[in-house]
Amino acid sequence: MFFETTTYSQSVGEELLASALDQFGSAGLERDHMALTLLLYSGRLSDADNPVTSPQGYAASGERPFYPCSVVKMFYLVAAQAAIEEGKVENHSELERAMHDMIRWSSNTATNYIIDLVTDTTGDTLLQGDEFVNWVDKRNAINRFFREFKRPEYEGINVCQKLMDDERYGREKLFATLNGNNHNRLTTNASAYLLHEIMAGRAVSKSASKGMSEMLERPLDVDFKQRPGAQVCGYLGDGLPPGAKLWSKAGWTGWTGDPAASYRRHDAAYVELSDDLAFTLVVFTEGKRMSESTEVLPGIASLACRIITHHRQK
Repeated sequence: MFFETTTYSQSVGEELLASALDQFGSAGLERDHMALTLLLYSGRLSDADNPVTSPQGYAASGERPFYPCSVVKMFYLVAAQAAIEEGKVENHSELERAMHDMIRWSSNTATNYIIDLVTDTTGDTLLQGDEFVNWVDKRNAINRFFREFKRPEYEGINVCQKLMDDERYGREKLFATLNGNNHNRLTTNASAYLLHEIMAGRAVSKSASKGMSEMLERPLDVDFKQRPGAQVCGYLGDGLPPGAKLWSKAGWTGWTGDPAASYRRHDAAYVELSDDLAFTLVVFTEGKRMSESTEVLPGIASLACRIITHHRQK
């Protein structure tokens, strides 16, 4: 595991989980339908000279796979940056615009454009026989990219599907239902690890990580928070205290027509409370009430800030 579970991190994590379930159980938060990974730092990962390599951490169901909604877009961003640096994809203004809009505004259209470029595929109409087999092999290129890292956090993840606002059709439907359920799947541990690597400057390259972290940064002023697609209101960033800084990628689905991809609310956030106090928090939740709740994730972030600060002051 990339983080060390210490007495301190175990105490903070257990208190956060217990407090969240106690405070928001009546709002639909259930232990069997959530996962949480928390990383604790004594410095700022956004500081290029920060030597943090192995954070203290805690996970509750951190290895359980969930349909990740738009959190998976962080993985597509890293795969795209790697393809550019390796010369497999030529960078251009439209690709830059798509990467920005995929992360900043969570555009599914931008995401699917990037997937097509990185995997050299297109979607929609039905394919049969060898044509479909070859197409599936190409679309699995992003999975192969992450498997090459041989990281335990990436074992069992699936990051090969496009992002849809409702049902899928044609080859996309065939692919998503291959072997029963071939939807994207991620864990909070995998998501926390990737976000940590981006913020620590180790994802693809130092310069690529810097560019990706700039896309992930989310202002907490009112004008930005209220913009459609900002993914602050109703998510972890909405529960942060004044002066905090946020880098994040959230995901949400209501009813999509597909029960395997419906009713989720997730967020993966790196937060700096001060120069010497920062944390990464990834929370995945599922269920209709959690999907519709705009209070639970902000509440969990608020609890995290209070509990972490209290333990540091002991």
